[in-house]
Amino acid sequence: MLFNFIKIARRKLWNKKGSTSTKLFSLAIGIVSLFYIAIYLYQELNYDTFHSNYTKIAKINTAVESPTGNLSLGLSAVPVGPYVKSQSPAVEEFVRINKEYGSHAIKHGDKLFSESENIYYADSAFFKVFDFDLVAGNPSTALDGPDKIIITENTAIKYFGNVNALNKVLLYDDVPFTVSGVMRNIPSNSHLQFDFLISMATFFKDRPNVDQNWEWFPMNTYFLLKDGHSTASLDEVLRTVPQYLEKSSTNDQYKLSIEPLNGLHFSSPKLGELGTKGKRSNLYILFTIGIMILLLAVSNFINLTTAQLSVEAKDVSIKKTVGASKRDIFKQFSVESLLLTSFATIVSILLILLTFPFFEDLLGGNFDTDFLSNPLFILLLPLIPIVLTLLGGIYPAVKFARISTIHKPKPDGKYNNVLNTRTSLLIFQFAITSALVIGSCIIYYQLNYIQNQDLGMDTAHKIVLDYGPNSTIGTAYESLKQELEGIPGVESITFSSHVPGQTPNGVATQLLDVNGRSSNGEINLNLVDYNFVEDYGLQLVAGRDFRRGPADETSALILNEAAVKAFGYENPEDILGASFEQWGGNGTVIGVVNDFNYLSLHEDVGLLSLKVWPEQFMKITLSVTPNNVKGTLEKLESKWASLYPSIPFNHYFVDDNFKAQYDKDRQFATIINVFTIISICIGILGLIAYARFWCERRKKEMSIRKVLGANAIWLVWKLLKSFSIPVLIGFGIAIPITYYLGGQWLQEFAYRFELNWYFFALPLALLLVLVWFSVGTQTLKLVLTNPVNNLKEE
Repeated sequence: MLFNFIKIARRKLWNKKGSTSTKLFSLAIGIVSLFYIAIYLYQELNYDTFHSNYTKIAKINTAVESPTGNLSLGLSAVPVGPYVKSQSPAVEEFVRINKEYGSHAIKHGDKLFSESENIYYADSAFFKVFDFDLVAGNPSTALDGPDKIIITENTAIKYFGNVNALNKVLLYDDVPFTVSGVMRNIPSNSHLQFDFLISMATFFKDRPNVDQNWEWFPMNTYFLLKDGHSTASLDEVLRTVPQYLEKSSTNDQYKLSIEPLNGLHFSSPKLGELGTKGKRSNLYILFTIGIMILLLAVSNFINLTTAQLSVEAKDVSIKKTVGASKRDIFKQFSVESLLLTSFATIVSILLILLTFPFFEDLLGGNFDTDFLSNPLFILLLPLIPIVLTLLGGIYPAVKFARISTIHKPKPDGKYNNVLNTRTSLLIFQFAITSALVIGSCIIYYQLNYIQNQDLGMDTAHKIVLDYGPNSTIGTAYESLKQELEGIPGVESITFSSHVPGQTPNGVATQLLDVNGRSSNGEINLNLVDYNFVEDYGLQLVAGRDFRRGPADETSALILNEAAVKAFGYENPEDILGASFEQWGGNGTVIGVVNDFNYLSLHEDVGLLSLKVWPEQFMKITLSVTPNNVKGTLEKLESKWASLYPSIPFNHYFVDDNFKAQYDKDRQFATIINVFTIISICIGILGLIAYARFWCERRKKEMSIRKVLGANAIWLVWKLLKSFSIPVLIGFGIAIPITYYLGGQWLQEFAYRFELNWYFFALPLALLLVLVWFSVGTQTLKLVLTNPVNNLKEE
């Protein structure tokens, strides 16, 4: 009996190729979409879980409370780790990690590279706390002395090729470092991402006495807790650190807190912490999209299957007349659904194999696919067609089984009822598609909005040369400036420690507030050249710019308006001449600049100070003419190679650097857009197939209307109107949902566009055009056909 069911189902599916292919590919695309979203969610939800002790690892954060505002740091002072371990029996081990910022020249033989953002210092206990594998070297001794460096496998290939890199020498800013270990490449779902790991003894060698400094916060400090202890075991020790007991109300207050590793990836962002953050809201959105796409595919399946009801009803009636039971009919159509969903599962596996590299790149990560070869996963594969059959095949099977032996065709008016099952499914489909289209438009408009905002400064046609911490260049920067200014295409040059798009150093600043009291506050500090304000087009709202000469060097300070207000001054003029102490220096405030957005528009403008300090310069900003940027770059590179052959020519554009802050947003937008397009394709594919069937059902009626004198244009409009009603209803359902969820997403930005009613006009127009185009091809074919041919067939 089962064999006969399969044989009949195979024949029916083959004879109805159009409907079968539509249902098959809809389901396959739905499975593929859900698979990729599921693997992305799996990767995000399993951040850092490859460490065997990840539930026992925690890190220290520092909250800085000051009169100018509060800061949340993912950092701690150098002595915090040793102190907490000595005071708490809950701590088994600790490790401090310091991220090296700026550009650094690393060389081996004739291979010279500029490395940045991928260099860490770490204590020797690093491999006791974290499970990173060394493929060469001893983890117990690899970080136990100065001038030792561990590199990843990819870095080893980059510098040494296929030669064993262990015990080889790398020149790090002209200092020889011994390669003490080669580490397996880091998993993409690790918040620690680096290419070089330098021994902490090297960090201390050049920074004497930092192990006694409790008010400098350069370290990400992690603790491995003993069995049976939780993070709560450390609370008392963290609250009673003698150096952080409550001070005067005019001074900074420091409060330590502990954060478990297994919640780190989704916690609130903090200054200085390592790795990128995930957003649970994004995961909820993607999970919802995956489910909606699958439901779209299933509703297509149901809609197209039940649409055949009137066509196959006669066959079912005949089968019942000759003795078939309801159970037999139900089994027959269930087997047909199971066969189709099985084929869809096979097609989806093939599509995954073909598209995996594309989606891996789209979703941003090298996914761990070991689970695909897991026997449990392989055993679960057969459940996919069973689940899909239960979701999409049971209802049509029940409907077919309930057909009576004497079948009476329903009148045509019944098929126009907007409340019937198939129309309800169309409304459901377009509600989902409308929500995705509106959501994509919200994300697009917001990203376009922030990227076209006036930042309060000029960043156009500015090239940055990043040479890193090199005091030799800093002290001789004037002569270097003269060399570079002679290159055709270079209009102006300015030096600084940071450029827009990069977070400057946060430093404690003591300043007289509006009441004349000495007040402390944490302010970002950018060390700049005398012409930095002019070159970046910043506007002075009070006071003056820097003047060349020793009088303004390190002793003159320019603040932005946000910093002035933080110290209680409403009028920027009133702060001029106020004395300050900052980063070991002192002097007076000479000017106030406008609040320009030097960081991401996710946040409000932060407190910022500018000071001249040439020895701390690390970057050169060159304003160039736009007509021959490539030629100017070639000349700059040639000049740089002749002046500094041991320092790589590392350059980028300020605009690109600033836009890089929105890479995660753009990636998320691209993911949403791709899956939105997929959902539209599924919806339109099903709509075309349904429209074809619907037109086939109505061809006699339309032919009679044409014979009686109906206008072809009127007939097309009547048919399009019938399909437009579900679109409008579905869109109306989607509006309040997306308005609320879109508004919640926009709250993540300090600067956002206003979501007005007319915003929804474009998505609606887009959907109507797509529907009219896809349905119009079918309706035009129907109304343009000679009615005699259709009536002759009847």
